Amino acid sequence: MKKFDMISLEEAGKMAIEEDCIVVDLRGRKDYDASHIENAINLPNASLKEIEEFNKKDKIWILYCERGSLSFKLANEMNKVGYKVKAVVGGFKKI
Repeated sequence: MKKFDMISLEEAGKMAIEEDCIVVDLRGRKDYDASHIENAINLPNASLKEIEEFNKKDKIWILYCERGSLSFKLANEMNKVGYKVKAVVGGFKKI
């Protein structure tokens, strides 16, 4: 099975505006409120179960967190069950 794609923060921001995708910020609400990628939804420490509740397996999902570890873990889980998912390398730094 193919691994999930890793993208830059800049690529994620561009895709959030130009493509039909779902961007998920896995950081806490305080960090999300301070700054986030445009159109991102805040799901702190989301699990695969929470993602599956959206019933949007056909969409491209972009995940990011503070340093990248949470988003990589969830991206790997999502990839294993057939999601099209990308994770931001290095996590989120204020834009």
